[in-house]
Formats: sequence, C-alpha cells, structure tokens
Amino acid sequence: MSNVLTDEARYKAGKSQMGTFLSNQYLMWRIVLVKSIRKIILTADEFYTDILPEEITQDEDVVNNEIRNGWLYEAMAQSEQAIEDLFSLLKNSTDIAYFAKNVVNYRATEVKNYIWNFKYDDIEYFMEQFKLPFFDLDDAEAWGEHQDVFEEYKKSVLLMQDYLKRLIQYHKLYYLDYCQYKHGMAVALKPFGKAHTAEEKRESLLEGALMTFDNYSIGKRMKNGTPPLLAFTLTPEVQPFIRSLHDEQNLLHYTTHLINVDEVVKITEMAYTLESVVWENLLKRSNITNEDTIHEWAFPLENYRRHIVIGFPVE
Repeated sequence: MSNVLTDEARYKAGKSQMGTFLSNQYLMWRIVLVKSIRKIILTADEFYTDILPEEITQDEDVVNNEIRNGWLYEAMAQSEQAIEDLFSLLKNSTDIAYFAKNVVNYRATEVKNYIWNFKYDDIEYFMEQFKLPFFDLDDAEAWGEHQDVFEEYKKSVLLMQDYLKRLIQYHKLYYLDYCQYKHGMAVALKPFGKAHTAEEKRESLLEGALMTFDNYSIGKRMKNGTPPLLAFTLTPEVQPFIRSLHDEQNLLHYTTHLINVDEVVKITEMAYTLESVVWENLLKRSNITNEDTIHEWAFPLENYRRHIVIGFPVE
C-alpha cells in the first residue's frame, strides 16, 4: 500500500529537497568565472605561452584579439546567465512544495519574458515578487521611533530597484549577442576578417566590441525588442539582391555592442546579490511557524558578500 502524498507531506518533501539542492550549490561561481576571465585577459600572453605557443607570434597577435574577443563573449554570456539565474529562481520558487518541479527545470522563453516584462519601476510589484514586506517609502512617520530601521529599509529597497533596472536593461542590450554566441557561435571573433599584430596594442584589454551575426528581418527584430540597426558587407554578389535576401531572411548582417569586463563583473555581482537574498528568504520562509511574533527578512547591501536582516511584527 503506497503512502498518501498529502499537502503537508508534499511541503515537507519540497522543503527537504530545497535544502538538498542549495547545500550542493556554489552561488558565487559566475562571479568567480567572470573575474577569472578578467585575469586571463590581462595576463593572456603569459597564460597561453604553454597552452598555445604557436599562437603567440609577432605577425598575428591571435591571443590578444581573437582569443580575447572570445573571452569577452564568454564573460558577457556568464553575466546574462547570472541574470537569468536570479529571475528564474524568483519566478519559480514561490511554492516550496513544488520546488523540484518548478525550479530545477529551466524554461528559457518563460524566464526571458518574465525578465523583459518585470516592472522594476513599481516598488510594490517587485517587493511582492521577492515576497518582502512593502511600505510607502515616503511615509517615515509610520515607523515611529524606528526611524533608523526605516532608513535601512528604504536604502535597501531603492538599491533593489536600481539593481533590477540595470540588470533588465543589460539583459535586453546583450540578449541577441548572448543567444548567437551560445547557440551556433554566430559571432565575429575576428571582426571584418582583419588580423592584428603584437605592435597594435589596445588602450584597454578589458574593453571591446561584440560583433554578432544574424539574419533577422527588421520586423522580427522589432518584435523581439531589438532596435532594427542593420549593418552588412556589400559584395557584387549581394548588393543587387539586398531587399529580396532580407525579405526571405537570407541576408547576413551584424550588430556591434561595446562591452567592458569591469561592468560585466559588476552586473554579475548585482545578480548574485539579489539571488542570495532570494535564497536566504526562501529558507526563512520555509521555517515560519504559527507561533512566530516576528518575521525576519534579508535585504541586500552594496557589499555582495553581506545582507541586512530586518524584523517585522506578525500582524
């Protein structure tokens, strides 16, 4: 005779599985990875001496160009995934009883739509998404003698809003680059087919441009939220048929986006900051009892390694 899976039993199982899942995670991995990429880029000549000695020549500096461009894409992709880690968890972890069913399976399109439609300008909305108490930030008097707590609450909520805005804008800006790099390597690691010599040193190895190929029509780009800025290489074989090739989505064109690895690191830290708060509050929520008189919740700080805890009386 099989056991009956009651709502209470399912919740306990979900809580247990959530604990198992989290205990096996290393949430800082993407931060470590993008910082490792930054270090590799800055020390590339030494790093690749033994790995790819044949690539280190005076005639063509592949290490600080093609390989570096590949690392710029990989850093960008990791930061995009860090953002998706956050919003996927935020969207799918509301019901602890179904943690394994909802959180472990990743639904790319649903997560992308959730990110792009997320209302970061509506504080009450995003506080509900984070399952955190919402209070009017202009009503300090309601906090009475606890003005110091109110100031910490307000500062943290506004930090959340700033981070959410920047993360969403960043995700939209680099989303096409991310998808084209991740699926099919439709990116230019040697832009315009131009080789560079070792004498052609860049002002900053941590800044560059992502040159990404696609074949989307203007209409499809607008539908996907991507500005219809098309650039393409005109050859005698292509030029007479640009419109026809475009209309049948058979025209190769590209976009370029500037990127800075230091910004990538900061974005990844922001995503981790909010994700770690979501996890901390999931654990707190799973331990709530009917006897509680105060519920304590974690709120983010600028230092991504720390958070602040604020207690709220249970009404």
